[in-house]
Amino acid sequence: MKIPVLFPKIFDYPFTYKSEISNPLAPGDFVKVPFGSSEVTGVVWPFEQETKKKFKIKKISRKINITSLKPEMIKFIIWFSKYNLVPLGMVFKMCLLNKDVVVKTFNKEFNKFTIKSNDNSFLLNEEQKKSLAFMRNIGNNYNVTVLEGVTGSGKTLVYFKRIKDFIDKGFQALILLPEIALTNQFSRRFKEFFGGEPAIWHSGTTKKNKSIIWKGITEGKIKIVIGARSSLFLPFNNLGIIVVDEEQDASYKQDEGISYNARDMAITRASLENIPINLVTSIPSVETYNNIVNKKYYMTKLDKRYREASLPNIEIINLHNEVLNKNSWIANKTINKVNQYLDKGDQVLFFLNRRGYAPFVICKKCGYKFQCPNCAVNLNFHKKLNKLLCHYCGHKSLLSRDCKDNKKCNLLFCGPGVERIFTELKKIYPNKKIEIFSSDTLKKTKPISLLLKKVEKNKIDILIGNLKTTINKKEFLFIPV
Repeated sequence: MKIPVLFPKIFDYPFTYKSEISNPLAPGDFVKVPFGSSEVTGVVWPFEQETKKKFKIKKISRKINITSLKPEMIKFIIWFSKYNLVPLGMVFKMCLLNKDVVVKTFNKEFNKFTIKSNDNSFLLNEEQKKSLAFMRNIGNNYNVTVLEGVTGSGKTLVYFKRIKDFIDKGFQALILLPEIALTNQFSRRFKEFFGGEPAIWHSGTTKKNKSIIWKGITEGKIKIVIGARSSLFLPFNNLGIIVVDEEQDASYKQDEGISYNARDMAITRASLENIPINLVTSIPSVETYNNIVNKKYYMTKLDKRYREASLPNIEIINLHNEVLNKNSWIANKTINKVNQYLDKGDQVLFFLNRRGYAPFVICKKCGYKFQCPNCAVNLNFHKKLNKLLCHYCGHKSLLSRDCKDNKKCNLLFCGPGVERIFTELKKIYPNKKIEIFSSDTLKKTKPISLLLKKVEKNKIDILIGNLKTTINKKEFLFIPV
């Protein structure tokens, strides 16, 4: 009997094998088969690759005794492959753990993820009750509902309650977050509501924990997963609802390797699974807003902050109207505002969406611009590394270059990055505790959780960042640098 088997490799088609094993095989079953000089893991595929070539058909070694891939997941892999122009095998690879499945049993390890909901202690206000009732009335089949609300309106509590509806019926839930940095803070709120540890899935999760989570969701023993983009490809046993938090965030778009928009793919997966999906946002993306206007998506709004909390005071300081000191990127008016907050014992967040020290470097004498040879974009100078980096392809180069007079170029570092603002603030406030919250520094020097704990315990006075974070303070000073 001929059996098509898809591998987690770059092939866009399954390979044909024959089965002489006693166990019957069906699409979605995982098997071990000989491939070249080794034995690899594959999945039985619904259709065979047509070919006129004659070749010797190898035998399937054995069936792997784990939960099979669901038909809906197979449909999602096929659709994703066609829509994003990605080989089938590469999409299948994203559903596995290092090109393989998890056979080991983790019954004891699953206990910490047990849901012990204490939601009765979390009371909703009238707006939240209306939004929750609206989502419940739409039904449990496929629909896209946008939950829009101002910051601090209690959107999370509303969709936690909605998720509990499905968990109580034995279903599983997936919560997508745009940034890894958000998962640590989010997990605390999760524990308070659901009474157990959240299953967190992202690139920083250890291999052991990924193995436990992967096995747990395939067996239906882990009910809720909180994850970044990659968690969308987990082979859930009985998925009941998907929530995309901060749906407008650009981080859902992956540009490196396989390019896709996780928010849009989540909507497709919900459609194929015939389950509801909630898009949660404070300001809908253009695409989402258009779909709301065209009546493709439902929408419910939270206009007031939870417990009538007031919104932060906002004041804009226009740098075009300010005179900056030489070699300075922070206006005196901004410094005066910062001093007012620091004198009160408050913390200050400088948000600048630019990594490194300077966005580009040129020579004053010859006008040469340091650009990436692959992408034709300006290279960003990172002072800590003393190198120029391309933030698109990862190309690195040194600053050393001979000018037209055979002497070293007279370099001009144009514009500020987080490192440059950090250097300037250290000169102004030498006795203050100042840290950088950046993807570059956090990966290399300290974990995100440690830095966030220091922020919450007031052990940091000034934070300069280019990542999304939340600091639990009464007022924020937005610094447009």
